[in-house]
Amino acid sequence: MTDPGQEGPRSWPGMLELLARDRDGLVEDFLERLRAMGRYDDGVIPADDLRQTAVDTFDLLTHRIAGLPVPERLRDLSTRLGVRRARQGVAREDLLEAVRLDFRVLWAGLVRAGGADSAPTLVLHVEEVLETVEQYISDVQAAFLEERASLEHDSRAAATRAFARLLSAGERAPQVAVEVAPVLGLPLDGVFEVSFVRLPPERVHRTDALDLSRNGCLAWEFDDGVALVLEPGRVRRPVLPADTTGATITGTRGLAEVPAAVEATRVMARYARRNEGMVRQEDVWTALARDQVGALLPGFGREPVERMAALEPDARARLLETLAHYTATGSVKAAAASLYCHRNTVVNRLQTFREVTGLDLTVPSQAARALVLFADRRAAPER
Repeated sequence: MTDPGQEGPRSWPGMLELLARDRDGLVEDFLERLRAMGRYDDGVIPADDLRQTAVDTFDLLTHRIAGLPVPERLRDLSTRLGVRRARQGVAREDLLEAVRLDFRVLWAGLVRAGGADSAPTLVLHVEEVLETVEQYISDVQAAFLEERASLEHDSRAAATRAFARLLSAGERAPQVAVEVAPVLGLPLDGVFEVSFVRLPPERVHRTDALDLSRNGCLAWEFDDGVALVLEPGRVRRPVLPADTTGATITGTRGLAEVPAAVEATRVMARYARRNEGMVRQEDVWTALARDQVGALLPGFGREPVERMAALEPDARARLLETLAHYTATGSVKAAAASLYCHRNTVVNRLQTFREVTGLDLTVPSQAARALVLFADRRAAPER
């Protein structure tokens, strides 16, 4: 490729003029290289979008390299491209790999335009070509990252508002769940794990909720901790600090049940012991029942509790230990084995328990009442 009548190496302005004329060749070279790399093969970006972007990009770059005024339609190209790719959901690595192809394509075009013996001229101008392309890449990436951050913020804000609506829906939870499910990105009839993380007072602040929700959990900050909702199998459970206490309910069926599960875990978490981690329903139901029934029925079970409290500490501890081991299986033999004592000892303690409290642990309904009355947990004070 040589200018008519030219002899010897082509000048830099002449090379740039031929480069601009070869725009269609640059576009085809770019698209071929892009296909060979396997980028954008998922069809997210339409073919006409890729082609038009390549046309505009090489028009812009050739103008800048030549020091020519940039057409009005191209002045904000890097911003428009970065924003569009962010909205199309393109991965940052794919975007950068595609844009970095521009230098290789331009350089190959300059080599063609320069012809034989053009190497010295190209070497003299390689830095300005590289700087022009790198500035374009930097501008595209900046616009892309800013738009993606804005989209993520808007998405999180929308999800937060939707989650707040669901938590405060009350009796309207089924209706509100239908409305917010698409915003939350969760199935209306999914099965969820709901937890309440009861953090120490000095660590309950906004960053806790943000940190815990980074892996895709829904998170909501309360005065006494953070509620978390996740769909097992789709989202990994967050790694909690070693000294965290709280409560978890698994198998919450449907988004409409989530608000009630959140409130339940908040209450359950107050019964978790220090350094115990996350408790479940089976760990705290007896203490919950004791406090709930006691609040509704003043004086419920007062006499058996008072008579048990009047015993010597060692005697009381032995009877309550027997209560726990015997009701775990309903078997005298199993209780004796776990208590490392003779079965007759267990029988005698069961008799003593009945004499003191009036409750026969061999009768299921009375055993359940005893478990509730003598639950060994107390709720932590509310903050």
